[in-house]
Amino acid sequence: MKITSLKNSKNFDRVFHHGQRFGNRHFQFYYLKNRKSTNRLGIIVSKKVSKRAVVRNKVKRRIRASYQNELEQIQQGYDLIIVAKKRCADDPYRDLDRSLRHLFYKTKLEKP
Repeated sequence: MKITSLKNSKNFDRVFHHGQRFGNRHFQFYYLKNRKSTNRLGIIVSKKVSKRAVVRNKVKRRIRASYQNELEQIQQGYDLIIVAKKRCADDPYRDLDRSLRHLFYKTKLEKP
């Protein structure tokens, strides 16, 4: 299944202001029900994570890959925003994947 992106700032603002928020040591996670049949994903990796664009892009690729692996187990119809924290640049992929799966479990977005 293809990952649909959350594109414009109006959609990001709506999720930030009206959505629910959870976090752990790697991510801050926002989500809000949408009127669509698919999820839309927004990823934010700021310069606080790393000054180097190569590292920030690597973190984004890891988040996308982890999300892609979990896509079949996640309920559809949500706008999701994942904000990476500073630790993401240094920790291995396995920890990021586990951390993201924990957030999906914690927010009850996993299919029963």
